[in-house]
Parts: sequence; structure tokens; C-alpha cells
Amino acid sequence: MDNMEWIARCSARLHAQWPRLAREQRDEVARDLLSERRWQHCEPEAAVVEWLRQGIPAPTGGEVS
Repeated sequence: MDNMEWIARCSARLHAQWPRLAREQRDEVARDLLSERRWQHCEPEAAVVEWLRQGIPAPTGGEVS
């Protein structure tokens, strides 16, 4: 897959998460992710999911739902 396809697929997955975010901004985030070595070998959709997970802390046993 070439970079343009990776960016397009990543941007589409970002759109599913943030539908109100402008396409230009989603594409910019996708390009930023692609520029990081850790995401380059991932499928773009998986990269987005993992990247988003970084900002969501895992629940601990002491939290009340």
C-alpha cells in the first residue's frame, strides 16, 4: 500500500471517531501518524485504534462504574 492510500484509510477511520473534525485536520493527523515509525508497519485502521487508546486510561479495580 502506498502512503496516499494509508493516509486515506487512516483519515476515514479517524472520521468514524471524530465525524465533525475537518478532513484537512484528519489528513494531517494521518500524515503525522505515518511519519512515526511505530505506526508505519500497522494497518492504518489498527494504528488509529491503538493511537486513540493511548489517551484512554485503563480502568483500575478501585474505580466505581
